[in-house]
This record gives sequence, C-alpha cells and structure tokens, in this order.
Amino acid sequence: MRDIHNGLKVVQTLAPKLTAETRYGAPVDRKGFGAVEHIVSVGTAGDALSETVSIACAIEASDDGATWAPVTAAHEVLGEAPDEAGVFALLDTEAADLRDYRIGYAGPARYTRVGVVLTGTHAEGTPVAALALLGAAQLKPVG
Repeated sequence: MRDIHNGLKVVQTLAPKLTAETRYGAPVDRKGFGAVEHIVSVGTAGDALSETVSIACAIEASDDGATWAPVTAAHEVLGEAPDEAGVFALLDTEAADLRDYRIGYAGPARYTRVGVVLTGTHAEGTPVAALALLGAAQLKPVG
C-alpha cells in the first residue's frame, strides 16, 4: 500500500481571514521535500468582482527567504503558467469566487510563497486562506 500520510506536510500560509487588502503568505521552505503545491481557497466575494475590483493569486520565489521575485517561467510551475507579475489566477467575475486555486512549484528556489493581490476598493472583503502541501519527503514520517 502506498502511504501519502507519512510523506506529506501541510503548512498554513495564509490564515483564513476576511481580506480587504493585499496579503502575502508565510514563506514555505521546501528543504527535505521534492515538491510543493500552493492552494489558495477563496470564499464568496463581499464586493462585486470586475476588471477594476479584482483579486489576483500570485506566486513568488526566493533563494534566501527574504528577497522575493515573481515566478514567471512556465517551466518552473505545474498548472496555469503565471504572467510577468507571477499571477496564476485572476478573479474578476462573480463566477471566480468560491473556488480553490492551485499551483505547483518546480523551479530551483528553496523558498516560495503566494500572495493575494487586490485591485480596486474592497469595502466588504472576501474570505481567503492558503495552504502549502510539501511532498516527496526525503525522510519519513514527516512531523
């Protein structure tokens, strides 16, 4: 039997919170793991999403956990290729909320994080949370 439980680590990077301004998740250190998948969970938007009031999910990478740059290379991710700002999902319609957005990182940097970047006025806010799944552990069980 294959065991995913003892080889997978879950890290909460953005605590569930009503979000009315841009937030960046905690850095994820993939030392000891061969893979990382970021998941951004978005609830019902409190404001009408449009081209001028939107939420972007972006991914950034770092070699030292302090200096961040957007991930822009399609070959460094698994899932939707990010744009020049690292955006892998843009929520600008009502149909875009109440969903999870995922992106895997396969690039060379040791640290990654996701951000939810808000454009326009978000008076009511939107519930947002994020998790990172670390897989392909070098040592098992992972704590």
